Amino acid sequence: MLDPGPLAVVAAALFAGSFLNSLAGFGFALVTVPLMALAVGPKEAVVLSAVYGLLSNGGVALRHRGDVEVPVVRRLFLGSLLGMPVGLALLVVVPAAPLQVAISVTVLVSVVVLARGWVIADPHPSVDLAAGAVSGILNTSVGVSGPPVVMDLHGRSLAKGPFRASAAGYFGLAGVVALALFAAAGRLDATLVVSAALALPAWPLGSAVGGLVHNRFPEERFRDLVLWLLVATALVTMAGAAGLFGAAPG
Repeated sequence: MLDPGPLAVVAAALFAGSFLNSLAGFGFALVTVPLMALAVGPKEAVVLSAVYGLLSNGGVALRHRGDVEVPVVRRLFLGSLLGMPVGLALLVVVPAAPLQVAISVTVLVSVVVLARGWVIADPHPSVDLAAGAVSGILNTSVGVSGPPVVMDLHGRSLAKGPFRASAAGYFGLAGVVALALFAAAGRLDATLVVSAALALPAWPLGSAVGGLVHNRFPEERFRDLVLWLLVATALVTMAGAAGLFGAAPG
């Protein structure tokens, strides 16, 4: 994956994901995974997004660790430990094209969840475990693991700070385990690591540009645009899986 073309697409996807995340507060994996899948294949895209996501979420969690709702994050994480091996099995055995369609469908469902503002009202501790398990399956299979956790945390009516810190803390912990599983399964090879490092400068650049735009314009003006961009991304990815833009590597 060291060819300039795929690397450029990965870097562009990383820029777009960090830009949207900085601008609107969500959208990183939702845009990076499907766009990277077009360049390097869905299986590699899931692993690459996990690498970048661990860096991003780990940094946020460390900076705001005092705001983390530890009991909730602990239950979510324990649930994810049950789900991630199942997701990894799906990643290994499911062929590339169906997996790419699954990524697209997951992104579209996530857009609906975000647009509708659905939450899990007053979640019981067992719901945390279930949300973590579903998130874990999604994490290591299609790489888009946020919606169950977002719905669960929103249902607790957390303030902005604890919500951000708790989400980042969970995704950071889950990311460590996911990468360990990917490495054990042989999905995290040296070429992929080098490729991730070469594209990495696009991440702070996209975040900085997104922050500048966010400071100049109200976030609400961009929400609908972001959602439509995510829909377009998912549809293009599905078209690629169907062969309309050529077969994706996998």
